[in-house]
Amino acid sequence: MSKSRGSRARCHGDKRPSSSSRRTAPSLPGFYFDPVTNRFYKEDKNAPPPPPTTSKTRKTSSDSTGSRGSKRKCPFRQDPAKPGLIQRPGSIPSLLHQRERGQIKSYVFQRRVLQVSAYGSKKQVVGSTCHRGTVSHLLVNASQDILLASAKSGHGAALWKYTVSKCDKFYVHIKRDENVLFSPVSEITDISFLPEVVRPTSAALISLLGGAGQHGRVSLLDLEQGAFISTYYVPKSNVWSCCWNAQDHHSLCIGASKEGYVQDIVTNTRQVLYTNKSDVLSIRSAESVPLVYTGSRNRMLICHDLRSKSAAYQIEHQSSVGDIKLMKSEQTLISSAFNGQVVQWDLRMQRHVVAYPGHVNDYAPVKLKMDESESLLLIPGKDLQTRIWAVDTGTLINTLPPPAEDSLISHHNIPACEVGLSWGGFYPGFAIAATGLLHWYSL
Repeated sequence: MSKSRGSRARCHGDKRPSSSSRRTAPSLPGFYFDPVTNRFYKEDKNAPPPPPTTSKTRKTSSDSTGSRGSKRKCPFRQDPAKPGLIQRPGSIPSLLHQRERGQIKSYVFQRRVLQVSAYGSKKQVVGSTCHRGTVSHLLVNASQDILLASAKSGHGAALWKYTVSKCDKFYVHIKRDENVLFSPVSEITDISFLPEVVRPTSAALISLLGGAGQHGRVSLLDLEQGAFISTYYVPKSNVWSCCWNAQDHHSLCIGASKEGYVQDIVTNTRQVLYTNKSDVLSIRSAESVPLVYTGSRNRMLICHDLRSKSAAYQIEHQSSVGDIKLMKSEQTLISSAFNGQVVQWDLRMQRHVVAYPGHVNDYAPVKLKMDESESLLLIPGKDLQTRIWAVDTGTLINTLPPPAEDSLISHHNIPACEVGLSWGGFYPGFAIAATGLLHWYSL
């Protein structure tokens, strides 16, 4: 019996190839052979060949791919000395070196440069925004040479126009031109610029809340002449938000009390968007398809199909939806709630994919601000601090304190912010204002 086992062992030992009997790989022009992975790689004269794969690296790579679906890889490292902030992961030259070696793509490189620059942004005090009141909105146009600032006080609401121009030392010059609008009773709840397809000259779409015997309304305002082009009233209702319908260019969307509307400015007809009798605090329209998204006070994020009277689908938040931001792909959407929840939703699967922790809010519909490349997300909170997140990973990059010069600031005066990549046609940065001064941060 032992003899048969020994012969069987010798038989298996004869079939095992030895190191001397292994074949050498044939040489192929333009390729090199890695004996560990047992495969060919294409030669690149500009970049060095990848290191040979070992059993240890295989194990680590398999572990990382296994946890890829549970959490996205974060390019930033947590700072142990400052648990609320993020430590900058190197410098811009290191990102340039990674791009030259092919480790990151071009669009990822541009996004990382903005996120690294936002960690150490420099502040510049520009000047006074308004003599009285709290700044509630900041908005810059597409060419980023005109800035609008709305302020509210006990005397009413005012809209100011600024001219943004280039200045030395990577800063901009922001000069206040004139008071474009003053409303003694109503409060300005939303502002948006009209696209150049609709009106080549500078014009804005503003919504006034109403109250005290006045109806809520949405007005088209000519910024050059400071006069109203047209006004659309919503009787016995407050107007919380508005936007231009990017699908047909001849209608606008209105978020009012208990329901929303799509107002056609040519035929003067109005389509009702039903929201279960809840206030529409934010409304946005898609450009490629006739869809309108509303965020209401009853915690519902509703997608309305303008081709039918019924809603396409609904997504429930944990609290009232304060503001929504539709991204360029129109497949994802970022929304904020009154309880501080800020999430990014995948509209195809109707579930959230990225969370942005740290936002502080209890009651106010705070506006979301995002740059043109969709790299940075800025939101001011109830604690008067403005936080900056990375859009793709949800990582908190920086937390900016309230302006120290604003002595009249309180917890009821949440700052307003705006971000852009070419202020004055040249410099990337963002602006923050609360009660008295306008602060501009360079990226």
